[in-house]
This record gives sequence, structure tokens and C-alpha cells, in this order.
Amino acid sequence: MMSFKEFLAENGIDYFVIEVPEEFVPEIALLNEGKWVDSGKKDYMQRVDAENPSIKQRRHVHIAKSKHINNKNMQASWNDDGTKHDKKTFNSKIGSISTVQDIARQALGLKNDFKLEEAAKAPNLLLQLNEALDIGVTPVLFIAKLA
Repeated sequence: MMSFKEFLAENGIDYFVIEVPEEFVPEIALLNEGKWVDSGKKDYMQRVDAENPSIKQRRHVHIAKSKHINNKNMQASWNDDGTKHDKKTFNSKIGSISTVQDIARQALGLKNDFKLEEAAKAPNLLLQLNEALDIGVTPVLFIAKLA
């Protein structure tokens, strides 16, 4: 009988596959990318999608209530750098919910205090208005200082 090292040294054997029954794999180790899974928060589901460099897509997470996983307009989604993923269908009302933001940070492995785009509304208000009106003008904010 040949040893494992001898087996690997054999010509023509480039790889081998070991199948491990799912019940022996901890849930945390299972790959759930691309699948809607329970977020651990009541009624919320999450789907983490892998990075795809060929279309300049970052790793990102979609979050929705269970009943809205098929409705893009009822979801919030962020990239792994904290920017909004689906800018045209991003639901700001859902994105402003702290539970949803917590789910996103946890799913993407971000720190608890990591700022997600849209979470701080005031600094982005002019930019959001510009995008909503699609006027293509860079907004400028003037601040008057009293002497």
C-alpha cells in the first residue's frame, strides 16, 4: 500500500476531492454567498454576493424583510467599502434603520462603528438632491461666518 505522499507524487494526479457531510461542518463555515439567509434579526434576511472584478462589482450585502426579498425597491445594499451597492433601487428608509445597518456590518465583517453610506444623511443631503433631480450640477454649500 502506498503512502499519502507517494499517492500525491503519482503522475497524473493533480488534485483530489474530499466530501464532508454537511452535518459535520459548522454553520459559520458554510458558504452562503448568493443565497438569502436569515440574518439573526427578527424578520430580516440577508444575501451576500461575491466580488466580480470582470464587471467591477465589489463584495456586497442585500438586506430586506423576509416578505420583500424579491422586491429590489424594498431592500438596502452596501458594498464592502460601505458605499451603497444598488444606488437606483436603494431604499433609504430601510437603509436608515440601525438594525439593518448592524446586519450589513456583521455580514461584511466591518467594525460596529463603520459608517455606511446613507446612514449619515445630513452631510450627503446636497449630493442626494443632485442625484434625485439628475441635473448633473455639482452642488456647492456656502457657509457664512459672522465676524
